[in-house]
Amino acid sequence: MQFKHTIVLAITALFLAVSCITVDKTMGDGLIPSDQNLPIHFAEIEIPVQVKSSQPLQQLSSTECVFGAIRTPEFGLAEFVTVADVCPNSTGWDFGKDPVVKEVYFLTEVASKIVMEDNQDFIPQIISIHRTKKNVDSTTVFHNSFTEADYDPQPLNESEYTYFGGDSIKIHLKNSFAEEILASTQEQRDSLELFAQHFKGLLIKTNTPEEGTIGGRENVINLGAGTIFILVDYQPTWEEGLSRRDTIFTLSYGTGYCLNVSKYESDAMQTSDQLEILPVEGIAGVKPFIAKEDLKNAIESWKISEGYENKNIAVAKGTLVFPFEIPQDNDMTTYPQYLYPCYRDIDTSLNVEYFYSFEDINTAGYAIGEINRSLCEYKMDIPGVIQKFVSKTKSELDSSDDMWLMPVFSQTDDTYQTTYYYIDNVTYYAGNINGPKYSKVREGESKPRRPKLQMVYTVMDK
Repeated sequence: MQFKHTIVLAITALFLAVSCITVDKTMGDGLIPSDQNLPIHFAEIEIPVQVKSSQPLQQLSSTECVFGAIRTPEFGLAEFVTVADVCPNSTGWDFGKDPVVKEVYFLTEVASKIVMEDNQDFIPQIISIHRTKKNVDSTTVFHNSFTEADYDPQPLNESEYTYFGGDSIKIHLKNSFAEEILASTQEQRDSLELFAQHFKGLLIKTNTPEEGTIGGRENVINLGAGTIFILVDYQPTWEEGLSRRDTIFTLSYGTGYCLNVSKYESDAMQTSDQLEILPVEGIAGVKPFIAKEDLKNAIESWKISEGYENKNIAVAKGTLVFPFEIPQDNDMTTYPQYLYPCYRDIDTSLNVEYFYSFEDINTAGYAIGEINRSLCEYKMDIPGVIQKFVSKTKSELDSSDDMWLMPVFSQTDDTYQTTYYYIDNVTYYAGNINGPKYSKVREGESKPRRPKLQMVYTVMDK
């Protein structure tokens, strides 16, 4: 029993000895030179934002064909048509002797539909198909590459076709279209390039909602899903005495890619004025736009106010914040899930301009502009971009430093689990965010919630 008490006393003495050890947290404090001790600062700067169309937007697609029309109270009418070439699904077509076209029609499944209101899912739309006067190729990459002068105004439809939003579309075409194909040479039918050069392509469009009517629908079909069926009665020629028979030849709508064409009444909303509310429209419509000179001026004014004119500033974190207010009907289904700054640059290989998202979007852990309905804001980290604006002079900035706030989406590679981000040039959105002149102050807050730049930074002498 005495032995057990001795163990307890020894353990108690050990803990008391440990608890008496003190830690000197100032140890080594004087070893860091004062000129190398870099304090961290935080700044918040309101930024000027304009409204500008995201035109010309690349809409050459290898996956989706988009057509339809939508009218909203915010943006007016937006129209969408799709253009693609057609080609035989096989080579070696043999039409025999005296072929007669009995029927020709276009058939496709509908992959998805985009509407602004649920009650628009099954509205009637008149769909028409037209012959184009030029090809879809690498020179026709933008949403405004085709005009009304580039296709035949007379539809190929045998009769008017009304689509009610179902799972598929079947449109009977004029026999004369198939007869022209039957009259093609074997060389043309066996060569995709020659066939496309001769027959060009087809354009698909719908009627627009009546003036004053709000609503409409955007229809999406997968590239390659559309097929043209030609039912032919002909006389076989490979043996004597054979009776006439029917057969079907098919052509594919879209080989490689299609071009989605769109136009917008909202073009008239473009302005350099600072507004209370900023519009966010999908595809090539109007977007919040940050001019490089406006952002540079805002940062320079802040530097002067802080006395940083002759200092080097290292940006640890640079974040754009775009607040919004919940609509009165609480419906935000037409707002994009992600908004991110994008720029326009020249592709020297094709000598055309493309929109790209800034590289910061690919950095793990960065905010990528996902909508936050609790805080009512979009937030995006772009420290690399902000460092450039802080460090460079105005003359060192160029047009690729202008920013459009654009909807983006992500795709993850199944094999390597790598996530890629793309500009969403298919989905039509309609939303609003607070502008630089927003004036309402929330209860409990001291100032209006406006677009701003937040920075975490440190300052060094030059």
